[in-house]
Amino acid sequence: MWLEKGVGEEKRWFYPVSALLIGTAISVTGLWTMFYPHIQSHFGLETTASIVLAATFSGMGSMIFGPPIAGAILDKYGPKINFIMSTVSLTAGYSLIIRMLSMPNWSTAMYFWYIGSFLVGLGSGFYGGAYTATVGKWFPDKGGTAMGLAVAGVGSGTIIYSPLVASYIKNYGFSGNIFLFLTIISVIFLLGLGVPFWKTPPHDWLPAGMQPGAKSSSFKSIHLARDYTLAEAIKDKRFWILYICFTCAAFSLMFFAQNASLIIIEGLSDTMSREEILTSVVPLFLTLTAAAGLIGRFAWGVITDKLGGPWRTLWIVYFLPAVLMGIFYIGYHSKTLILIIGTILYFCTGGEPVVHYAIVPHVFGRRHLGKIMSTLNAISVGVGVALGPYVGAYIKDVTGGYYLALVMAIAIRLLGTACALWGLNITKKQEIAQQGH
Repeated sequence: MWLEKGVGEEKRWFYPVSALLIGTAISVTGLWTMFYPHIQSHFGLETTASIVLAATFSGMGSMIFGPPIAGAILDKYGPKINFIMSTVSLTAGYSLIIRMLSMPNWSTAMYFWYIGSFLVGLGSGFYGGAYTATVGKWFPDKGGTAMGLAVAGVGSGTIIYSPLVASYIKNYGFSGNIFLFLTIISVIFLLGLGVPFWKTPPHDWLPAGMQPGAKSSSFKSIHLARDYTLAEAIKDKRFWILYICFTCAAFSLMFFAQNASLIIIEGLSDTMSREEILTSVVPLFLTLTAAAGLIGRFAWGVITDKLGGPWRTLWIVYFLPAVLMGIFYIGYHSKTLILIIGTILYFCTGGEPVVHYAIVPHVFGRRHLGKIMSTLNAISVGVGVALGPYVGAYIKDVTGGYYLALVMAIAIRLLGTACALWGLNITKKQEIAQQGH
């Protein structure tokens, strides 16, 4: 059957490498913050919350609706169907956004902007719910490193796209051709690279070095969790600890990331013109931070494996960004500090998706990974991604600045840090009990 055809065990590193390429090509939500000021000018709007609300719809699609559907399909049929659905949804979403830009007033255009953003997010969700669990199934032995490489693609497209888009807008204006280009790229990579070659291994499959009787010096050091069903996972305390952790991290990060261009404008408006900020500082910021996120995703994957598992890394990738967000706001009147601190901040936050995706199979096993991972992300990361950007913009509109929004983002992130340390403490107690037996 065509659903079962694809790359096998002997070339399993194809999966994280190709995930890096596909993710780079189609995951462009990091660019959305660049579009907000241009849409604001295009329709002559003074407020920002109604524009940034698109990030809520995109987040609902990418994390709340897309992954659970993808996870259920993946565990039964593999990733190919999800990649096809992702292609269709992305194409439909971009088409609506192109139509939006030809409308004369915002009162009508905003519905196309919201629905289009939702469908783009949904397409990303179908892909995200498929590729992470697929890589997790293929790599029970090197989960952090493999997941770090795979997840590095998400957001990395910003490195390439942000200077190209900025240059295009500067020379030709903000138009639907940008989204037409993104449509073509998505179709090529999903249908050309994903559908023909991706599949999942059998449920009981293990790499050669982990099979019974294998002579592997690292066999005893590899953690293999028993395979929980979704119902069993939900009854486990660790599921809800991770729920709080993921929610806080996503809410705080999207709070910041989806408002980044507007925060930068606020900080530099006294010394630079709005046009200069949008054409030089914001694209450079997005390129540098995307590169830092790319390096961070791979680096934190390796660090996770070296430290002995994702529980030992989770609190670190929550706490460091909380500190850096505060430092960023203190120095956001300086272009140099914005670029330096922003780069370090995004390097640290680059570890979040890696550790998130690695910790679920670490705790709950691989057999039902599609359902468990997508459900957990949908009710945690999905809530944060959907609400964070809009709440941040709304507070800004009400208070006239981003100070209180950033204070809230930092406080929520520190709550996630505390829960991650709670989970680490539980894990240490379990390890001590196992050693005692």
